[in-house]
Amino acid sequence: MRVLDAVATSSVQQKALRAVALAAPLAFLVLVPLAGGVHHPVFTAVGVGLAVVVALFPESHAPLGVVLYLALLWTVSLPGAMDGWTLVAAADLLVLHLACTLLSYGPPGLTLDPVLLALWRGRAVLCLAGAVLVWLGAVSVRLLDLPRSATGLGLALLLLLGWVTVLSLRLRAPRDH
Repeated sequence: MRVLDAVATSSVQQKALRAVALAAPLAFLVLVPLAGGVHHPVFTAVGVGLAVVVALFPESHAPLGVVLYLALLWTVSLPGAMDGWTLVAAADLLVLHLACTLLSYGPPGLTLDPVLLALWRGRAVLCLAGAVLVWLGAVSVRLLDLPRSATGLGLALLLLLGWVTVLSLRLRAPRDH
């Protein structure tokens, strides 16, 4: 009952974010067949159930679970796909993550400060730009039709780790206002 009380006492902003947290995974499930993937009715039903759980418990670990589930579903349904739909799916998962992050900031009824929203908007744009760069790099490498290489994969993972470290330090550094 506390969950329903939390939903009922939510601010208009929180209700909108809950709607986004519900709509984003559902949109992802629609993207899978649109991108040419195989439609799995059982997997889609599980995804719908997880989307409802995320909308009810956005501050829990449910969003992480649904992101992992949807990524696995994408991988199984569209193995090796690197077209524009992959970028749309990544943006959809970013929207889901952002909505759940903003919902976890406080108790029901809280309306977030516009400065905080602007900060998260900037972070989301940086993440989306990073996703576009990674996608462009992956498409470029795929066009070269290079043979598979464990060394190449290791170097790519080291590069990714370095990029994540730089971004983490940059986002954690205090800003002078």
